[in-house]
Amino acid sequence: MSKRKINIFGTTGSIGQSTLKVLRRSKVSYEFIAFSANDNVDQLITDCLEFKPQYANIGNEKHYSKLKKALSDTNIIVSFGKHSLLDLASINVDWSMSAIIGFAGVEVSLRCAEHSNVLALANKETLVCAGNVLLALCTINNTKLIPVDSEHSAIFQCLEGERRKDLKSITLTASGGPFRDWSLKEMQSATLKQALRHPNWSMGARITIDSASMFNKALELIEAMHLFGLSFSEVEVIIHPQSIIHSMVNFKDGSTLAQMSLPDMKGPIGYALNYPKRLYLGLKNIDFTKINALEFYEPDKKKFPALDIVEKVGRNLDLGVIFNAAKEIALDRFISGEIAFLDMANLVEKTIEESSLINRVEKAPQNVSDILELDELTRVFAKKLSF
Repeated sequence: MSKRKINIFGTTGSIGQSTLKVLRRSKVSYEFIAFSANDNVDQLITDCLEFKPQYANIGNEKHYSKLKKALSDTNIIVSFGKHSLLDLASINVDWSMSAIIGFAGVEVSLRCAEHSNVLALANKETLVCAGNVLLALCTINNTKLIPVDSEHSAIFQCLEGERRKDLKSITLTASGGPFRDWSLKEMQSATLKQALRHPNWSMGARITIDSASMFNKALELIEAMHLFGLSFSEVEVIIHPQSIIHSMVNFKDGSTLAQMSLPDMKGPIGYALNYPKRLYLGLKNIDFTKINALEFYEPDKKKFPALDIVEKVGRNLDLGVIFNAAKEIALDRFISGEIAFLDMANLVEKTIEESSLINRVEKAPQNVSDILELDELTRVFAKKLSF
């Protein structure tokens, strides 16, 4: 029996590293085709020497010579840049992990949808910006799309074996991030260091800050609409500080199914890798005798205005490209110290209301070039906004 061929795009990020941890524990042998990173060349070298993929791609060209020299004694073919990365995503494989952060991972995900039997999707921006395109490609190419976000993996698992017409709504849970107990006044002076202190999850810097602002949850709401064919009114977000229940599915008969586990991304990654089986991952089950309580409450949208702003996208999913691009620029500007934490929401709101951009959405983005053009126009506008 031939080995399953595997790609991991975004190998050196938190999801990529968790994927490798799952693979190390697996008793199944795999053939690794492509690994990729943007800047973390040292980790990419380490991973390539251990797993020996056929190809290694570094996004930043300045690291290419170091990567090539380090792997010169191997048979690994080394490349750099976006075009080579997309070529690697066009190799036919059994399973691809799409874990490149942000809009940079959208095109890779779309290529994987054409050339992978299973697409394990950790790049939520693909659905937010190109949901219709992605789902169409998966249908045309008979690609199994399995979400890796813990919330969407939970919903996917709860819906297995259920009739979709019996689904009433879904409930996305959110930890509330590091500022869930802060006042609005306190959040006005929140620093980058404070935003990076997530209480439950160990993630990359950008997604951790997105979690602190709950823009991450806003993206996940749109992602859920695309994945599960829901309207905006059929998706709700609630704060669940313990991050034990990862999301819930509500049915028309009054029943609710919830997926529960300790917060560890190896769980949803392992589920996507082994689907439809549930194989050993080395993770502990919940000891319910040690859990004092499971809490739930409504998010304060004055503190987390991203959950208000996203309603405009929920009513018109074609605005997803603008929403995401504005969010990424807002994040860049906060990280650089150019704007305050709460200014990120102001920037996104002003951008998504810009008439010149909205007019470009009247004819919905139909292909990758349309999406790329609208993304670039949005970024140019968002970079110039002043406060």
